Formats: sequence, C-alpha cells, structure tokens
Amino acid sequence: MSLDFPSPDEGPGGPSLDKGQRRKIERGWDALIRGDAAAARASASGVGTAGQLLALQASVVDGDQDPVPGLRGLTETAPDYAAAWLTLSVAAESADNESLALGAAKRGTELWSDKRWRDRSDRLHQLWVGDRVNSAQRLLETGEPEQALDALDPALALEPGNRDAVLLKARLLIALDEPDRAEAALAALPRDNDVIRMSGTIAEARGDLSAAMRIYSSLPDDPEATILAAAIAESTGDWLNAMNLYSSLPDEQPEKGHGLRKAQLRWRVSVMPEYVQEALASPELDREDLAVVLVTLAPQVETLDGGQVPLLSDIMRLPSQSEILTAVRFGLLDSDQLEHRFMPYRPVTADETRAAVDRLTELLDLDAPRWCPASDDKPCALLEPPISGESVAGIVIDLVARDSE
Repeated sequence: MSLDFPSPDEGPGGPSLDKGQRRKIERGWDALIRGDAAAARASASGVGTAGQLLALQASVVDGDQDPVPGLRGLTETAPDYAAAWLTLSVAAESADNESLALGAAKRGTELWSDKRWRDRSDRLHQLWVGDRVNSAQRLLETGEPEQALDALDPALALEPGNRDAVLLKARLLIALDEPDRAEAALAALPRDNDVIRMSGTIAEARGDLSAAMRIYSSLPDDPEATILAAAIAESTGDWLNAMNLYSSLPDEQPEKGHGLRKAQLRWRVSVMPEYVQEALASPELDREDLAVVLVTLAPQVETLDGGQVPLLSDIMRLPSQSEILTAVRFGLLDSDQLEHRFMPYRPVTADETRAAVDRLTELLDLDAPRWCPASDDKPCALLEPPISGESVAGIVIDLVARDSE
C-alpha cells in the first residue's frame, strides 16, 4: 500500500527516539503499509509523540474513527512536526474539509520542502482553487456570470486574497451590473496596475466615463490602460485625444498603427465641411453621400493619375462636386454617359456600395473586405439596407487604417 503521508520517524520536527522506539515505529509503519492497522497500533504503544501519530495514521487507514481531532491536537502540541501536519492534511481531505486539508498541506510543505509533499500541496491547490477559477473564467466567457460566481465562491472561501480570483470576481460583478460590490471586492488587493485598470472598468460600468478616463490616464506607462482610455475617447468622439493616446503607445504595440490611423481619419472628418458631416450622419446614403464618404475617408484616391474627368450636368451646384467627379473618374460610381447625369439623390443599394468599396481597395492596393450575409457569424463586413453613412464609414476607415499596420 502507498500512503500519502510520511512515517512518524521521518522529516523535520519529530521527537527524539531511542533505538528501541525507532524499531517499534519501523515495525508499525511496515504493518501500516501492509494495511494491518491493528498491528500498527500495537507497535505504537508506549512510543510517545511518534507513537501517537502512528496510531492516528492507523485510524486514517482503517477509518474506524475520526483522526482529525487527535491530529489537530498533535499539531498544536508539536507545531514543527512536519509528519503530523502532512497526515492531518490527508485526514482532512478524506473528511471533505478543504480548508483544513489545504492549510495543513501548506504548513507541512513549509516545514519539509520535499518534492513529494510540494506536489501534493500544489495538486490540492489546483483542484480546489486553480480549477475553480478556471471554470469560473470559462463560464464568464460563455455568458454565464451568475454560474461563474457560484463556481468561484468556494475558491475565495479557501483563499480570500487570491489575486486572480478576486480580479475575476470583480469582473463577474461588473458583468452582473453590481459595480459597488465589484469595488468592495477589489479592496482586498494592493493597488497594482491590474487593480487600477479594474477600477477604471468599474467607473465605466457606472457610466462615469470621465472618472474612467482619469483612472486609465494615471497609468501612462501601461499600454493596456492607454488603449482603454483611447477606446473611451473614441466612444465619445474625442478624436484628438484618441490620436494623442495612440501616439503615446510604444511602436511595437500592435494596436498603435491601426488605432492611430483610425483616429486620424475620424478627426479629419470632424473638421470637414458641413456637407461631409451630413453624409456621414445620413441614415440612408444616396449616391452623392456615398461619393463623399469614399473620397473623404480615402483621400489618397484624389492623388492618383489617370481617368478622364467626366462632364456631369446635375452636380454643378453641389458642394460635393469635387468628390463626385473623383468617384466617377476612377470608377467608384458610374454615371449616365449619354445624358451626362450622375443622379446624386438616388439611394444606393448594398450591391452598388460593395462594388464601390471593392474598387476603392483595388485602386489603393488594400485588402478587400470579406462581405457577409446577416446570418454569418465569422469576421466580415456587413451591409444591410438602408445603407447608412456610419456603416460605410466604419468599413472604409477600418480598411484604410489597416494599411498602416
């Protein structure tokens, strides 16, 4: 039989034994390995503290009585007796007392840093803490925060200050729209960067974006916090601040190039004339609006050579005349060549918009978007009628911004 605890005469902190006592302990231990608990008890008689431990170990093996109280008493009278602590851990595990089993295993390992006992302590910790944290994380990722919190609670009961568990609890409470409880949970942790970022997330959950921005900005050397601050700036249309935040990121940060270019494009639009603003804000694009969106957000097109400047009689008084001529000149949109008309107020279709964007990517040597139907859940660019200015702007900005990566 293999036992999960050591012999009473092994390890640090044990009592001194004379030759006769040691022989009795060895005989009793051999009997215990054979599964003969009665012989082990008989051999333990009269051998002091080591004999007490051997008799209690016999109870662990045959289960005839609860050895936990006796083992707890033994660890109190001999607090440095590693074998007693390790035996208590095994007995407590059998009694489903996780807290005692884990605590005793840790104490035994502190006293006796043998690989066998370290491995056992690590196994218990992973089983009762690590696995539960991982399970809760998976439940959160699948959209089940209440079940995740139930799965996490036993781990926190064992280790109230476990950093990973406390941070996860705060995220779960935010997902459950309980920011006050999330903030209270964080009080158990020191204010490191992760905790400060989580405080910013709590402020966002409360709808206090100004406070969240201040919190994230208090960590200028933390790229993750800077990206979170930039996201707030984007969500509030503060494109100048977003540009500054993305510019401050290290050059090797993957989000820098795309985020900065996107912010630059959005800022450029924000200072454009009124007709450009109206095109981007349009809930249903017409052909004039589409030409404005495409050319404004991809100004490189205006610098290209080639194409014949068309003569269009129905756009001469429009402020968007230049953008329309560029769009037609390079085949982004067509025109009636017989009547020299562009028909600027005709609503655009999804097919017409996709064709225009595809032509734009061809002209600028960009990766074309992957178009998708509404039911497709893979990463793709979705266009559904009515075609809004913002939906097309988002697609074009993403394409042009990625060209800088």
